[in-house]
Amino acid sequence: MAKKATTSSTSSAIIDLTGEEMLSTSGASSLLGITSQWLRQLSANGYIPVAIKGKYPLVAVVQGYVRSLKDEERRSSKAAADSGLKAARQREVELRIGKEEGRLVDMEDVEAVVSNVFATLRAELTGIPAAVTRDVKLRAEIEKGLNGAFARSQGKFREAGEALRSGSDPFGADGENDS
Repeated sequence: MAKKATTSSTSSAIIDLTGEEMLSTSGASSLLGITSQWLRQLSANGYIPVAIKGKYPLVAVVQGYVRSLKDEERRSSKAAADSGLKAARQREVELRIGKEEGRLVDMEDVEAVVSNVFATLRAELTGIPAAVTRDVKLRAEIEKGLNGAFARSQGKFREAGEALRSGSDPFGADGENDS
C-alpha cells in the first residue's frame, strides 16, 4: 500500500510508492492515456505483467509502457534509416540503368564532344572568307561576323552547361530554343 500522502501549504500531495500499488484496467489505461485493449496488448507483448484479478502493478505498468515507447522509437529510427538506404540504392540502380540505356551521359563527355565539334566547325569556317573574296575589307567583315557567332555560341553553351548541372532548363527561363 502507498504510504500516507503528505500535503504542503500549496495543497499538492506527495506519495511515496512502495511498489505494491495496484491499478484497475481502466485506471492503468487512464493513467497512460491509452485504451484498455492497447494495455492488454502491451501485457501480451511482455512489456507489462499480466493482470492479477483485473489489477496491474502501478510501477510495472509505467515502466513497461516507457520501455515499449523506447522500443518503438528505436524501431522507427531504424526503419527510417533502412528506408533512406533503400532509396539511395534504388537511385543508384536507376542511374546505372539510365547510363547503360544511353539516356544518361557524363557532362564532361558532353562538353568534350561539343567543344570538339565547335573547334572543327571553327577551323572549317575560318577559311571561307579567304575562299569567297580577295577584298580585304569584306573578308574582315565576314570574319568579324563569324567570330561574333562563335562567341555567342560559346556563351550559350557555357550557360546551358551550368543550367544542366544545377538541374535548370538549359534553354533558359523563356523556354526558347534558338537553334
